[in-house]
Amino acid sequence: MILFVREQAKDENGRTMGFVNFGFVKYVKHSGSQPMNITWRLEELMPDFMWHETAKLAIG
Repeated sequence: MILFVREQAKDENGRTMGFVNFGFVKYVKHSGSQPMNITWRLEELMPDFMWHETAKLAIG
């Protein structure tokens, strides 16, 4: 599996946001439904420049 992530569907001007390729992942677990939460483990470390943005996603 390859994980692609985006913070939100549209930007402040209504334009569709792009996805960031986080690379290959391995399934760890899932829970819930509608929406279902899936935990993945990255096979490679995330590049440093992505840490700031992804911290916001983790807090949610």
